[in-house]
Amino acid sequence: MKTRVLLSPHFSLDEFTASQTAERMGRQIVVEPGSDVFRNLQHLCLTLLQPIREALGPVVISSGYRPPWLNEQIGGSPRSDHMSGLAADITVPGKTALEVAEAIRGMGLGFKQLINEHGRWVHIAAPEPGEIPRRQELTIWKDGTRSRTTEGLHAVADLQAGGGA
Repeated sequence: MKTRVLLSPHFSLDEFTASQTAERMGRQIVVEPGSDVFRNLQHLCLTLLQPIREALGPVVISSGYRPPWLNEQIGGSPRSDHMSGLAADITVPGKTALEVAEAIRGMGLGFKQLINEHGRWVHIAAPEPGEIPRRQELTIWKDGTRSRTTEGLHAVADLQAGGGA
């Protein structure tokens, strides 16, 4: 039986290494305890995700650590914080992505980036340990077939109706 490795009281390593895409490719995502990625995941959990969990209830990780091969396969940004273990895409059952993002903003946490992605999930990134948090807020949404990025947290339907902020 596999030992469950905790990153914080409510988050385990396996939540950050699960990937349907990797499974389809016949590949496994491995993060060694003590590695830089492991320490970054702990930092992400302890400074951001654990406080979010305590304030909002259970948090579902839909995308956590992505090795470069996986990030490339899914078309992720070549500078994605997911590749260093400093970002996660999350949802909170019973809350919209905008509600989650606005609640996080109101908590005053030291995030690097907070993104309402397509109104379906929230991307949250931690700064490197010791780095000053940027607290950048964005909304990514579709304008027809084109993805657009708008500064700030917005309802995607409002952006689509008005052509952007």
